[in-house]
Amino acid sequence: MAYDSTVMRLTSGAYPGQQCFHYKTTDLISTVVASGYFDTAVDDYNLDTGDVIIATTGALGAAAIDLLVATNTAGTVTVVNGT
Repeated sequence: MAYDSTVMRLTSGAYPGQQCFHYKTTDLISTVVASGYFDTAVDDYNLDTGDVIIATTGALGAAAIDLLVATNTAGTVTVVNGT
């Protein structure tokens, strides 16, 4: 599958200048951490470098939970899995 903006939610509790999101998908974490997966989120949510994504992934969007940190380089987003 691909990134789906309807399952990404902005959450509270981030530091000033940093956003925190929850993202739930049936995609495997190996798909979610691929470069460019979250590119559309730049327009959808102003995803930027240093933003945090709590990703629940896999079967039923409940097989794993990972903490991702985004880097936005000219609209191309990469994430580092900080789990």
